[in-house]
Amino acid sequence: MTGFRLSVLVLGALALAQVNEWRPLDQLLVVSVAVLAVAYLWSKVSLRGIVISRRIPSDRAQVGLTVLDEITVRNRSWFGKLWLEVRDHSSLPQHAASRVINLGPRKSSDWVAQTTCARRGRFLLGPISLRSGDPLGIFPARLRMSGNIELLVYPAVVELPGFLLPSSMLSGGPMPERRTQSVTPMVTGIREYVQSDAFNRISWTATARLGRLMVKEFDVDPTADVWLILDLQADHRVIARRNHVFSQARSGELPAEAWLDSTDEYAVTVVSSLARSCLDQGRAVGMIATGAHYEVVQADRSDRAYIKMLEALAVVVADGVRPLSEVLVAEARRFHRNSSLIVVTSSTNPEWVDALEMIRSRRVLSSVVYVDGSSFGDRPELEWQQREARVLERIRKSRVRVYPVRFGDRIADALRTSGA
Repeated sequence: MTGFRLSVLVLGALALAQVNEWRPLDQLLVVSVAVLAVAYLWSKVSLRGIVISRRIPSDRAQVGLTVLDEITVRNRSWFGKLWLEVRDHSSLPQHAASRVINLGPRKSSDWVAQTTCARRGRFLLGPISLRSGDPLGIFPARLRMSGNIELLVYPAVVELPGFLLPSSMLSGGPMPERRTQSVTPMVTGIREYVQSDAFNRISWTATARLGRLMVKEFDVDPTADVWLILDLQADHRVIARRNHVFSQARSGELPAEAWLDSTDEYAVTVVSSLARSCLDQGRAVGMIATGAHYEVVQADRSDRAYIKMLEALAVVVADGVRPLSEVLVAEARRFHRNSSLIVVTSSTNPEWVDALEMIRSRRVLSSVVYVDGSSFGDRPELEWQQREARVLERIRKSRVRVYPVRFGDRIADALRTSGA
């Protein structure tokens, strides 16, 4: 029974009581007024003294990993809460943190919501709204609590034990001086210690000889920088129209590919995995992502640069308008014979192969990871498959190593050099 209906009943009982002297009508009027008053007061205090807090172990996560959301609801009033609906409005997909609970006076209730991250991106945990009221449900009470937590979900990273990085054509002459904050075998000099210098850079022999703290300066190793080009043109994005069943590992976890359902998700995962593989092999890695918001991460071999790359990959969207061919031509100045290039794309426009050949003519070793968009549909179009076949043939004729990746493939198996 709603408050409006009960109010109509009270007014009707009052009107009938005025036109006759039937005693039950007077009793009904008194009881109705009493019920309305008690229900109204109960509803007013039903959400008083409620405090909600939530905590997550880290505000960074990764696709395929589990997020633990700890929620605590406290009742600081001396009145118990017969029922309390806690509804969570988080944007994280499949995050089920809503509950209906009962709280006694000065009591609390807590629970942990576990969610497996199925999407990369930036999400909000919260806000939370509360719903309660009187036992009869005559006067419902609602309250929206402010505050939320931002969660950044990185793309998945796959180990690539069988992938061979393209080596550069290093010249026999000296490398240009490139100072770095990282400790490398290339010690080029010493200078006086300043307050921000790390202790592992101190040259103790020079310090003992000169009588004051001296630190070593380093140059970048003479190894090739690896540049990753992530093509995010919107025209070539394809979403999977079918599901692929993956078998669980012995640990019970699904592989990273189980959460990938479009060409751009595969491409982003490939780039994040390649970046990790490059850094593990001591190579400096840079990235160019060609979405509507152009992302460029300068080549570096530090973990700080890798985190910056993951943060960029977590939020990039396949909404670019520039063709890959234009990007390669515009960015060609970044690549030289002391660098290597890996292009990750699903483009069926063969013009970008011509641009890649122009870069290779400058003795820049290149590789291509081609995400096969036709494999994401139920029945691939024949014309689409023919365009992709022509692009792959052009790449092979250019003597560029190409790694086709299809929907449902294990990325580590697709990127094995022996199968390229």
